[in-house]
Amino acid sequence: MATASNNTEAKILSRALDSAPLSMNDVLAQFLLSLTLDPRDAQRADELADKARQGTLATEEVAETEEFRRVGRVIETLQLRAKLSMNRAG
Repeated sequence: MATASNNTEAKILSRALDSAPLSMNDVLAQFLLSLTLDPRDAQRADELADKARQGTLATEEVAETEEFRRVGRVIETLQLRAKLSMNRAG
């Protein structure tokens, strides 16, 4: 049974992917591996990271930073699954 500490978005997504009955095809795996932030989002994430290092994030920027972290974890989880699928296939 999942506990609260096991219920991050990335872990929930990972468990959902584990339950999928079909394997990932190469086209989907390549697509997932190509995912990246839009340049404007990447720039904003860098700005927020700089402000966080300086300790100058405003309250709303702390929440925005967490959103970028969540999206990053989802992308990382999907890309890890894609790599694992490609390794198994080939």
